[in-house]
Amino acid sequence: MMWLFSAHKATLRVLNSQRRHINGSCSWRVFFSSNPIGWSNLGRHMRASSAYSSHYYSTSTILNATASSDRLGNINKIKNDAKKVDLAIISRETIKPSSPTPDHLRTFNLSIIDQYMYDVYTPLILFLPNTHKTSVEDVATKRSKHLKESLSKILTKFYPLAGKVKDNNLQIECNDEGIYYTEARVAQTLEDFLGCPDDERVRELMPDSPCTEESSIGNYVVGIQVNIFECGGIGLSTSVSHKIFDGHTFFVFMKAWAMAANGSPEIISPSFVASKIFPNNPRLEYTVPSKLLATKTFSTKRFVFDSVALTSLKSQAAASASSARMPTRMEATTAVIWKAAAKAASKVRSFGPQTPHVMLPMVNLRKRASPPLPNESIGNLVDAAYAFCFPSGHLDLPTLMGELRESIAKLNSDYIESMKGEKGHETFSEILRSVNQLTDVTREGGDCIFTSSLLNNHMYELDFGWGKPIWFYSMNAGMARFVALNDTLKGGGVEAIVTLTPDEMEIFERDSELLSYAIVNPSPLRLVP
Repeated sequence: MMWLFSAHKATLRVLNSQRRHINGSCSWRVFFSSNPIGWSNLGRHMRASSAYSSHYYSTSTILNATASSDRLGNINKIKNDAKKVDLAIISRETIKPSSPTPDHLRTFNLSIIDQYMYDVYTPLILFLPNTHKTSVEDVATKRSKHLKESLSKILTKFYPLAGKVKDNNLQIECNDEGIYYTEARVAQTLEDFLGCPDDERVRELMPDSPCTEESSIGNYVVGIQVNIFECGGIGLSTSVSHKIFDGHTFFVFMKAWAMAANGSPEIISPSFVASKIFPNNPRLEYTVPSKLLATKTFSTKRFVFDSVALTSLKSQAAASASSARMPTRMEATTAVIWKAAAKAASKVRSFGPQTPHVMLPMVNLRKRASPPLPNESIGNLVDAAYAFCFPSGHLDLPTLMGELRESIAKLNSDYIESMKGEKGHETFSEILRSVNQLTDVTREGGDCIFTSSLLNNHMYELDFGWGKPIWFYSMNAGMARFVALNDTLKGGGVEAIVTLTPDEMEIFERDSELLSYAIVNPSPLRLVP
């Protein structure tokens, strides 16, 4: 509880300070347009109405290139046509479990963390080269069929992912309706596509449903699109509901699928302990504030830190007398990004001496619990730490790294113990109350940034039977300000995918200190051995 109380006190301290400094004018507030994400609806999803069949899919619709053009035309009206991906949807299917879910497993309880998590879909994609030089026709038939059969097989274990979230936001109805599954042809080689990818172009490879801005209530839990390039390479894209998926859950699911596709005798059985340890609360008073979601167009750029840059960053903290140990890759990269983002924010809007800029790193609770939770635990088993800085004062990297480290350390086993069982309902109420207060005092959440790290999650070790990925890319699910940290393919580097408002990004991406460590939007092919 120490972290909870200290965060609550820090929030109140900032709140009192803000009350002293606000002069009655609301000119500093940021008002957004009504479009919740900033890109138009990617399409309407297709629901399969047929009853369960032992076949691994229920509905298959074959489309031509003309039918797919609507999807391309509706993604973003303001895009330059030259940037669009020449893509044609060739089929839409619903992949069901290979055997029906038993009646006693038909209702799956979400945990309290799942319950209050944002109802958004996270887009992620793996790019798999055609290392075996298989013909495109064989890729589109044999490999595609193999992917569907292995997915159907693992859904018997991951049965909640083939269901629908109930409207009470507390349960998934495990009705075996399946996963939404599309296939597409891309009129470009994978090498050409990866030569100059940006966030907008990669998003065009996402499944048309479920979309980021759709609700998961009564919707598919997972959408998948297999994008086949002219060379036979594949962009395996997924859209997963944050109501049950955190980053580690995504990896466990993809690892199970890859192993099944690769013919591995080992079978991953997911653990569904989350709702037993952290039971949901139908009377939960607070939710995570929607103020932290984007309500206008945002800007996303990639910043890659190689091992040399990381060594230099870490050495700054090591040289500081206040540093007890060498910072991690996450702490080092997050600190330099945080400093540049805070400086950019201070140039867009004024900061008083006590106006905070807040970094909220998401922390995986599995290994921090005592005893540790199973590594195959499914669901949102994460929480956010609080780290504060004040842009009007002096910002230095060792101090910011230390603030991050201390905030994360407070999410320890004692704190997790206070969250367990029904006794933890009050703890969660306090957490959510503090987050809501925090967003109130940080200009409606405008000075809060979430960071999610998938470092050391071994995404590049996944092998579906024809080679490992050459690029893994995760996209913002709709946060106004967000940092996603991924491993690079080689060299122990870090790829940071940063989302800010366009006016902040224009300043951020030109920050001289940031650019002394990071390369902006490099081709992933530069990191291929």
